[in-house]
Amino acid sequence: MENLLHNPRIIYMVSGSGITPTEQMNDCLRQLAGELEQKGVEKNRVIKQTIFFEAGTAEEYKDKSDGITRSLNEFYSSYVPSTSFISQVPGEVGHLSLEAYVMEGGLQDIKIEHKPLDGKYYSVITTPRYRELYVGGLNGGPEGDIFGQARHSFEQAKKVLEAEGLSFADIVRQWNYIENITKVTGGDTVKQNYQVFNDVRSQYYGAARFGNGYPSATGIGTSSGGVTLGFIAVSPGSISVYPLRNPDQTDAHRYSGKVLVGEGISKETGKTTPKFERGKLLKANDKARIYVSGTAAVVGEDSSHAGDVEKQTVITIDNIYKLLSPGNLSQYGISADIRKKRFSYIRTYVKYQHDMGRVKDICEKHLNSENFQYLISDVCRDNLLVEIEGSVDI
Repeated sequence: MENLLHNPRIIYMVSGSGITPTEQMNDCLRQLAGELEQKGVEKNRVIKQTIFFEAGTAEEYKDKSDGITRSLNEFYSSYVPSTSFISQVPGEVGHLSLEAYVMEGGLQDIKIEHKPLDGKYYSVITTPRYRELYVGGLNGGPEGDIFGQARHSFEQAKKVLEAEGLSFADIVRQWNYIENITKVTGGDTVKQNYQVFNDVRSQYYGAARFGNGYPSATGIGTSSGGVTLGFIAVSPGSISVYPLRNPDQTDAHRYSGKVLVGEGISKETGKTTPKFERGKLLKANDKARIYVSGTAAVVGEDSSHAGDVEKQTVITIDNIYKLLSPGNLSQYGISADIRKKRFSYIRTYVKYQHDMGRVKDICEKHLNSENFQYLISDVCRDNLLVEIEGSVDI
């Protein structure tokens, strides 16, 4: 049976040489060029990329992003694919890392376009039956407060979607990078950065009808850079889209107020919930792609085993397998044992560098992936030490 899904390959590289971010970026780009040459793939098939590096202040973030951008401009010449600059330290401390989405061979029936909008590019994949958007780097700059940064990023997202005749309801996978995600500020009202972000997201999502559930998503902390969004959207067509739910976890968009921190940005709406699904399934004929949202040691709606990184990692992995269990997938006509499949990628966010070794050992013992990514990052709750996301093709 014809496979209607055209899945990109996800390549992850960590700098092996260089001291400055520019030197390290150039090394990653040399690695990428080697991968593309080996596969006989042109640079214009890179459709989205994310660059991770250490930057503790807005000034450092801007300086490093500017230097990295110069390297990207030289490498790609005519355009730079949709790119997110994220201030998260790779697990290999002192290095820079690059994740690239690449459309490889056998693609005679699809069209790849890199479209400019407000000085940045996003990628559109057009097939005879549907279109996909790959978008990153939606960022209002490292200055200002989280409310203004989030609104600016969502305005950019709205502009891209409207240019393609789509809405927020067509997003299937979203990444939300939020500076100092759990930071709480006082004053007349107590505000938490993550809750402010969630309230802004709810405002923008409010105009769309999410008939197939909210996107699969990750909300994760960064040390600087404000708010950065990235997403994958799919046009209505020959692909069926379903939300996936973990029976042992409360849907995030149904959380009670007890796990939401601080006050809402609006007295009328109060605090709003995080609008995402635990996972998202895209199905065409007998093939499927599954996006696994950022997953942590949450049972019901409560954090589990506070302070124990090993137990939290095990529970997180168990949550992923429950989400992708044969019984859970069979209701959508998918027959698969995920434990025998290889994830396209597994990205693990670890709060403290000293826990990295233990978390890595557990992940690679219990998960099977083409590439593992490890980043040092704050998680969306103070008592959570690890978060894992990924995707798998069936």
